[in-house]
Amino acid sequence: MNKLYTAQEVADRLQIKKTTVYELIKRGELYSSKVGKQLRISEQQLNQYLEHSNSGNPGNSGASASGISPMSSLQVPEFPPESSLLKRDYLLHSSGLILCGQFSPALELLVSQMSIHPQGIPVLQSFMNSYNSLYSLYFKKAHIACASLDLEDIRHLVPGTALSVICLYEYAIGFYVPSGNPKGITSLNALSGKNITIANREKGSTPRIYLDRFLLGSQISPASVSGYSTELVSDISTAAAVANHKADTALGEEYAAHQSGLLDFVPLETLPMYLVMETSALSQPGFAALLEIVRSEDFRTILQGQTGYDVTRTGELFSL
Repeated sequence: MNKLYTAQEVADRLQIKKTTVYELIKRGELYSSKVGKQLRISEQQLNQYLEHSNSGNPGNSGASASGISPMSSLQVPEFPPESSLLKRDYLLHSSGLILCGQFSPALELLVSQMSIHPQGIPVLQSFMNSYNSLYSLYFKKAHIACASLDLEDIRHLVPGTALSVICLYEYAIGFYVPSGNPKGITSLNALSGKNITIANREKGSTPRIYLDRFLLGSQISPASVSGYSTELVSDISTAAAVANHKADTALGEEYAAHQSGLLDFVPLETLPMYLVMETSALSQPGFAALLEIVRSEDFRTILQGQTGYDVTRTGELFSL
């Protein structure tokens, strides 16, 4: 069994202050899981942090003369996507709902609201991209998958299962570019240019699927896109790469660009973010509370205020 530590136990082991542990979690340098209302750090998560620290953080190579990287608040460990899959068996046998999805302030808000709802139950998050989230739902390794894909894709990735889908929000996908957009990047066609380097996302993530579909439809070879083979595992990571001048652009959600304060955002298209679950699960404990929260005016107001997401369709429920 993968041992779980409290923040104080991690602080004692690392010989640092408890507040420093929380700061590491907040910055995304140390991953944690929520068990009920409490944060817990698994032995695997702690070992990953220690290995990453001992190997040196490649994200700091672009630090300024003062020793502070321009996007230090957005630096995150760039672990392989599979690292999230390793802990799912533990989560499956824990109480509560297992929600798979890429890090998002919307999911953070949803989990926090579930923890205080009268009929809410603990929600355990497993950080995965859209493809892996739906894969986990299909193999019954998760109760809810967060995915930003076409409904047809969702249907094909979870075949033979009656699904219910809730629209969580809609958002703009587009380019992260340095302030002023010095290279004038306004369309995906620009990526085939010789002087443009992209910070790419991993296979299965929405930005990567969005890019690959365009390249295939436009008959552009991925090999002609500089930086295509370098994979990062979050929008925060790709935004940091652009801010630190390791890449000219990246595809992702708008909120990551705004967090940096150093980037402009060039919108390309509006996409929906869905919560996907088996229809039969809606009668199980916790799901009614989740639906009530997402449909509440308070949730929509807070979500829009914190992120700028479009909440016009938030709470819409339909079947596949």
